[in-house]
Parts: sequence; C-alpha cells; structure tokens
Amino acid sequence: MRPDTSTPEGRAAYRRELRRVARRWRLAGLAMAAIGAVGAARFGRGPEGLNHSSAVASLLLAAAGWALLIVAIAKRTRYHLARMAEPPA
Repeated sequence: MRPDTSTPEGRAAYRRELRRVARRWRLAGLAMAAIGAVGAARFGRGPEGLNHSSAVASLLLAAAGWALLIVAIAKRTRYHLARMAEPPA
C-alpha cells in the first residue's frame, strides 16, 4: 500500500519509515569512513607518509565505509521507488 503523503502526519510517518531503511548499513559506513579518515591522517604523517601500511589500511577502510554508505543510499532509494510504485490506498 502506497504511503499517504497528502497530510503532514502521513509525510512525517513516511520520513520515519525511510530513516529505518538500511540504518545499520549507513551507521557502519559512516563509522568506517570516519575511523579510516582519522587513521589516514594520523599514520599518513612522518617520513614514510602514505607508504606506511597503516595509512594504506586506513585509506582502504575509509573507501570501504564510503562504499557501504553508497550501498545504503541505493537500498533506500530502491525501497522508496518500490513504495511509490504501489497502488494508492
């Protein structure tokens, strides 16, 4: 059943519903990206710079976090499109 977006209460309820979609994916991606960025900033300094294995691992962690965030956004968008394609109530 398509969500009721004709009233402010219906729109608020649908926004709450969308916030729950892929929430763990988004939080995990955000945490991974933040930890990776902090690690890259910390280990990327010094004489070895970004050749340091910890800095490279941190950059890979940040990239994986961004990938998770993109997957979560795609999942939420697909959910929204599927809900809007349903027949109205």
